[in-house]
Amino acid sequence: KFALMWANHTWQDIHPHKLHTEPPDLYPGPVRPGTFLTLTNYVIEQYFSHTSYWLINESPYFSIYSLNDLLESFGGVEETKEALQDFRIRTRKAGFYDLHLNAVVWGRQVLPGQEKPVDPNWLMNELGFDSVTSYVWIHHVPLKEFPQTDYRYVRECYLQYYREAEETFDVPYFPNVTMGWDSSPRTVQSDRFINAGYPFTPVIANNTPQEFRKSLLAVTQQLNQRTDTPKIFNINCWNEWTEGSYLEPDIHHGMEYLQAIKEVCGK
Repeated sequence: KFALMWANHTWQDIHPHKLHTEPPDLYPGPVRPGTFLTLTNYVIEQYFSHTSYWLINESPYFSIYSLNDLLESFGGVEETKEALQDFRIRTRKAGFYDLHLNAVVWGRQVLPGQEKPVDPNWLMNELGFDSVTSYVWIHHVPLKEFPQTDYRYVRECYLQYYREAEETFDVPYFPNVTMGWDSSPRTVQSDRFINAGYPFTPVIANNTPQEFRKSLLAVTQQLNQRTDTPKIFNINCWNEWTEGSYLEPDIHHGMEYLQAIKEVCGK
């Protein structure tokens, strides 16, 4: 099965990135309402209808990465709510029970024209999302040690966020397991590697397959304690080679990260 996450953030020319420079924008994240209508119609017709598309309670799952860019696309909460509701109606008309809208919640959620962040749970309820999730642990855990922050420390901090998120949101929270983090491949390799902001950021160290397996166990055990939410979590990432977060086999560990998933989650 497969499903879509719309990476609706601004696309920047950041590989490789030179130290102390501002990367140029290649394509903006916010879109016009007409573009949103076109792209969601295409998603319904070309992807939702696919026999392998992932459904939750007979409803196709569709995730949105950047809430701030989504709100900027339409200019406000009410306009965004109407656009998402229209997306839901068109999905139902296509023959599905409903649409499962998921939001990746991270950072400060700021409304267009405002500076103060809004309550994320209020925003989820206003926009009509069905669930929330996280993309990567570093969205919630600052990497304080440079050049390396220990994976075990990051895991413990994230698990605390996981517990808080379950209490924060009225809709289900789908947790995340992160394999690792190292964005240094995106830097100009001849530059000094200093703590100067993405991609010159700390690396997560000691993220061995064994520690990754412990993370899978910790998240699934906490998830299984809940009886009122679907048993769903996501992993970062399959092939983020330039951010050091990948499950694909490499020459150092072979299939061990995939084997850990099989051992913990396989039947």
